[in-house]
Formats: sequence, structure tokens, C-alpha cells
Amino acid sequence: MDIQKMISDYTAWLRKEITTAAFGEYAELTTPYMDRFNDYLQIYVKQDANGIITLTDDGYIVGNLISSGMKFNKGSSRRKALDKIAMNFNVSIVDEAITTTASVHNFPQKKHMMVQAMLAVDDLYVASPENIKELFLEDVETYFNANEIYFSKDLSLLGKSGTLHNYDFHFQRTREKPQRFCKGFNRLNRSKRDSTLFSWIDTLEKREDAGELIVIYNDDNAVTDEVLAGFGNYGIKTVPFSEREETGYLGLFAA
Repeated sequence: MDIQKMISDYTAWLRKEITTAAFGEYAELTTPYMDRFNDYLQIYVKQDANGIITLTDDGYIVGNLISSGMKFNKGSSRRKALDKIAMNFNVSIVDEAITTTASVHNFPQKKHMMVQAMLAVDDLYVASPENIKELFLEDVETYFNANEIYFSKDLSLLGKSGTLHNYDFHFQRTREKPQRFCKGFNRLNRSKRDSTLFSWIDTLEKREDAGELIVIYNDDNAVTDEVLAGFGNYGIKTVPFSEREETGYLGLFAA
């Protein structure tokens, strides 16, 4: 596996696909990552007189979730999930807007974290919120606990690019298995796949002992064969949540 070529190819693709436009006092960055409506994610950027760079989505992601019927009342499970995502990706939620600040030197890393946060918040969407008892990652955690699979949560690893990459679950190395990292997705699409691939490749470049990555996804929401095949091409195993109890999948997580 030629990791350096993967990094180069991904970086070249990303540079080619990002477009910019003037938007008042902001620069509008259109990324190649898409939300659940298949619209490209946009970030608005401005720099003040002191050189501080502000990045914001102008309330797009959270606003759309609210318009779709989701509520983020203080103390609710969804508000806690939203705040947790903000903390994991070092962003803030200000009047529904996902925001962060950066310097010229760390702008690429902060932009990457901003995109990750937008995708993660967008993934909180469920078609019928009143019928959902738990968020998807809570269901995954319940599955691990029920099968006595021991894990740690919310582990961030530094990649070669200097960017921190967040993994939802981590499983310790055993005599028979390498350490394993896991990311869970309620709605898995091409944008989340591409972002995950970059994070994992960047992690592998930094850590020779990175181990393996497993993606577990909610297959109640449609996932294309193309998305799954892309993971397979990079040696990443995928687990449909509805089939999680099958021996072959359970063995990926067990010690």
C-alpha cells in the first residue's frame, strides 16, 4: 500500500475541487463534501485586522436540522450530542452557527476540523425523531456493552499533516489482534467516506502501529455499493448495524 501516493492523490483532488467566491466581507469556500441533501458544504471565512481568521457555516447545518423537526433543548440527549461534537472538533455553536477561529499557520487544520464537525452534526439527522429512542452511537455503545466488548471512546490522533483526527471507539491490541479504531455513521455517504479515508491515511502516515479501522453504519439509511467499495479498497472493514450480531462482524471488535 503506497500511503504517500494516497495522500498526494487526495490532496490534489481536494485542492482541485475547492472553489472560492467573495461574499460581502467573507470569502465563501465551497468544499467537495456534501450534506444529506447532496449540497456542497460551504464555509465563510474572514480575517480581522489582528490576523485572526473566523470560520463559520452561518447556521446552515444546525438550522436545517431544526427546520427538519429536531430540537436541541438544553439538557436533552441531542443537545448533549451537539455539544460533544463541538468539543471533539474544537468548534463552537453560536446562535446555531458552527464557528471556529484560526491563524494563518493552522488554518488548514482548522478548516479540516470545521468540515468534520459539520459532517458529524449533519449526521445527527434522523427521519422520524419522535420514534428514535437513542442516537446511533449510543446504540453502538449498547451493542458493545451487551457483548462485553471493552473499549475507550472519543480518541483523537495526530496525523502527519498536523491535523487531529477523532475516532469514536478504540479497542486495545491483544495477542491475536492489532489495536482497532472504529467510526460510526448514522448516515454514510460519499463525503463522509472521503473525509474518513483522508483521516485514516493521514493517521497511518504518522503512526506505524496504527492498526486497523472499522466503520459501523446504520443500514436503515441507504448506503451505495460505491461508498462501501471505497473503504474496501483501502483495507477498511465495514459493518452494517443490522447484521452486527453475526459472528464474522462480532469477531472484528471482540478481543
